[in-house]
Amino acid sequence: MTQTKTRQPKVKYKSPKTSRRVVKEQAAQYSFAPMVLIPTEHPHIARKQSNNEPIVRGKGVTVRGIVEMTYRLQQTPQHIVEEWDPVLSLAEVFDALSYYHDHKQEIDAIIKANDEALERVRLLTEELDKERKHKPHLLKRAKLNA
Repeated sequence: MTQTKTRQPKVKYKSPKTSRRVVKEQAAQYSFAPMVLIPTEHPHIARKQSNNEPIVRGKGVTVRGIVEMTYRLQQTPQHIVEEWDPVLSLAEVFDALSYYHDHKQEIDAIIKANDEALERVRLLTEELDKERKHKPHLLKRAKLNA
């Protein structure tokens, strides 16, 4: 029995789209050490030792994220569980919301700091876009380096 090779058709891939570059506020710090969690009075919530932000224990989903999905995006806890089906349970979502109401000022401060950082990045990005429009040679250089 002889095997014949079939020729695969050549696939032409599109060049990657150029995306808006975002100015980072600080250098990213990556660690391969396991995440150290600090227990809380809530059974499903722990704090990351690195930045002290509360997360759902063992899931990595922040309490801030669940709060924003619930109150900003107007999603019900049941909808959040459906969206995060294998990851989050209804008990974990309700415990995160309970934690939020027990520590409202702290979580609101984290949300505010996150919003301020996003606003700074948005303003810096707009400023860079304006510079690129006024100085097209910078845009050419950016394309060549990408």
